[in-house]
Parts: sequence; C-alpha cells; structure tokens
Amino acid sequence: MHTNQVYSELVTVHNGSHKWWHRRWFKIIGIFVIILIVFGVVLALVLNFVVFAPKKLETSTIATTSSSSSPLTTTIPIPSSLTTTISTTPTVTSTTTVPRTVTTTPLVVSTTILPQTATMTPPLTSTTTLPPTTVTTTTQQPEWSVTGNMNTARVYHTASVLPNGKVLVTGGNHGSTDFFNITELYDPTTRTWTITGSMINGRYDHTASVLSNGKVLVTGGDSWGGYLNKAELYDPSTSAWTTTGNMTNGRAGHAASVLSNGNVLVTGGWNGGYLNSAELYDPSTSAWTTTGNMTKGRAGHATSVLSNGKVLATGGQDNSGNIFNNAELYDPSTDTWTITSNMSDERYRHTASVLSNGKVLVIGGMRLDSNVYSTVYSAELYDPSTSTWTTTGNMTKGRAGHAASVLSNGLLLATGGYDNDYLNIAELYDPSTGTWTTTGNMTNARDYHTASILSNGNVLVTGGMGIGNIALDSAELYELFETN
Repeated sequence: MHTNQVYSELVTVHNGSHKWWHRRWFKIIGIFVIILIVFGVVLALVLNFVVFAPKKLETSTIATTSSSSSPLTTTIPIPSSLTTTISTTPTVTSTTTVPRTVTTTPLVVSTTILPQTATMTPPLTSTTTLPPTTVTTTTQQPEWSVTGNMNTARVYHTASVLPNGKVLVTGGNHGSTDFFNITELYDPTTRTWTITGSMINGRYDHTASVLSNGKVLVTGGDSWGGYLNKAELYDPSTSAWTTTGNMTNGRAGHAASVLSNGNVLVTGGWNGGYLNSAELYDPSTSAWTTTGNMTKGRAGHATSVLSNGKVLATGGQDNSGNIFNNAELYDPSTDTWTITSNMSDERYRHTASVLSNGKVLVIGGMRLDSNVYSTVYSAELYDPSTSTWTTTGNMTKGRAGHAASVLSNGLLLATGGYDNDYLNIAELYDPSTGTWTTTGNMTNARDYHTASILSNGNVLVTGGMGIGNIALDSAELYELFETN
C-alpha cells in the first residue's frame, strides 16, 4: 500500500496541468522579442551618431554662416607644435610652422577621407577637403658649381653652342707651342664631356662661328706651319670635319661675325703684321670673297653685329704697338667701312656685347701707358641711333682676357681675366641702373677662357690659363636658381 501511494503521487505531480507561461511557444516568442529590442536599440544608436549627426552638424554650420553678418571663427585646440585657426566664412586660413594658405567655400566637415585633406588630433579629429592656393614669390639667386672636366686642358680655344644644346670646344694649346686639333662636346643634361671628331688642322687663337645651317665654321689661327688661311666645317649630325674654301689671308687674333644674311665677316688679325683686310664667307657656295678694308689694321679687337645689320669694330693693336680707342662701322649693303666716334679709353683684348636695348657695352681690356701695359676697369656704351659713346659705371676690377655674357635676365656677366694676377672674380652689370655688383667667385681663377650661354640660361665657363701659368681643363657653371 505504501509503495503504490508513492507512485500515485509521483504520477499526479508529473501529469498535472501546466501553466500557460510554461509553454515552449511562449518562451520562443519572448526570446525573439528581446532580440528585436536589442537590435532596435543598436540601430537607433547607429542612426543617431553615424548617419544623422554629421548632417545636423553641416546644416547647423551652414545656417550659422547664412544668418550671421560677421565671420564666426572656431579655434580647434591642438598640440603646441601646430596652431590652426579655421573660419567658416568662405576663406579658411591655416597657419602652421610651414606657411601655407588654403581656401574653401563653404567649409565642409566630414569623416570621409578624401584627397587633399587635413586631419588634426588630438583632442578633436576632423577631416576637411581644402583645395590649396599657393602664393609664390620667385627670386633668382646665382651660384657657381663645378661641372665635368674637359678631356684636354686648353687656352686660346673656342666654344660654340650647337642647335642641339651641346657645346663644341675646339683647338687651343697648353700655353706653349702645342696646337690642338682635338675637339670635344659638353652635354648639359649629363654634365659630361666626350671626344668628337678631330679637326684637320691643329690651331689656336682662331675663331668659330655657328652658321644658320647648324654647322660650325672654324677659321685661321696659329699653327705649326704659321698663320692659317685654312677653314673647315663641323657637322653635328655626323660629328665629322670637312675642309671648305680657304681665306685670302692667313690670320690669328682676328674677329668673325655672322651677319643677318647668314654670311660670315672675318676682320683683321695678324700674320707677321697687323691686317686691315676683311673677307666674307658664303655658306651656300663655301667660297670666300674680299670686301672693303678697315681704315686701320688691327688685332685683338672686338666686333659686334648691331640691330641695324651693321658691324661695329672697336679697339685693338697695330704694327707700331699702339692700342686704339678708334671704332668703325661695316655696312653689308655697301661693303664699306666708315669711321664712327671714338671710345673714351683705348682697349686691346677687351669685350663688346650687344645688350637687349640694342646698345653695345665695351668693358676692360689692356692699354699702354708710357710703354707699360695696364688693365682697364672702365666701361662705355655705344648707341647706334646716335653713333655716340657714353661712359657708364666702372667695373670693380680692371681686367683683360676676360669673357662677357648677356644673361637671360638682361644683365651682363663679366668673368675672370688678368689684372696683375689671374682673376676668379665675377661681376654683373645692370643696364637699367648703369652699375656693377659683384657676384659669386669662380672656383678657378682664369683668363683667355670661354663663356657660353646654354639653352637653359646657365653660363658654361671652360679652360683658360690659371695660377702658375697652367692651362686648365676645368669647367664650371654659373646658374640662376629660382627660389620660393
């Protein structure tokens, strides 16, 4: 009886009627409702802080800008090494340790990372698209730099800028009885020298002229057989030399000018005596013809092709050792020479450069005082429109055997030369003020060197005689750097 009673109670307990909240379906529904509530809360948070918050901020910023007549400036604190102020009216100026000005209209703050963004942390991180506006002040600062050495040291050589931008150096000597036929090319892009075809005749104190067809005409000079009347042509396309017609007179220390019609006028020089003869080379026929003689025989003079097509010959020395202040003009239309007004100073181994205003600037050279040679530091200007000379500012240093180059900015650069010693001093002449200012010194002192204006505006100086009477193989560049 006892056992049956216990069993009956157990059956009653397990088989009794269940409450409704104990049902399985109710539990499942409850769990699902809880999940929906959690998901809704998460979704609400995402919408509130990620989607709607930036839009509210943008709307608020634009509304504030529109309703306010004065700029609203918000300063965002950031580390002491960087201070930035952002204005919501259309210009935004950002000032850092590196000056920079940027502008945007209107200001848009977004957490999306875009090109040209500025992010500032801590304590607040913001990403703003700011199109940069750069205000640049450009100045030109000159500087000398050493470039590749030539393969051969040389003085009394020539240098010609070819149409392809390279520089052809020809002839010269070591300052002794050597006569080089070696030629080489300078490449401005690599700053290196390479040997090219050799001339048929070694020569120094000759001339080299770039013709309108791109070839280079070399004339005269001193050589083993005496003063040369031989001329030859260099063709850059083949790197080869070929002979062309001979001049009537052998000559060294002469001058050569390319005329506006493409012909080449060769004047003066010496061949045991000082020459007043002149002759013309015609590239189309490769022939020479004599033209009118100068009024004086002269060597070590300078010639300049004027804007009116005439040629101005200045200074030089004659058979008696006299140094001239005399000047004369050649007219290609009549093949005649006429005397023009005299310079203030006599000059030999000077330079004469045509400036951008059409005037001719003559500087330096040697003069003879009581049978003693001295250098000239004066400068003077020839005006073709009036045929008159006027003195201008003196150089800071007298010099002869120097080089002069008209730069792309209109200034004239005078380099090197000799004044009781070899000079590395360079100075600039400003035509607008008529004054000289010193510029950086060359690395090497030198005279009877060359100076060539490259296509990039830089000046290439090569060779010459240096301290100790040693011929130089060095080359250097005068560069105008643009700096912000």
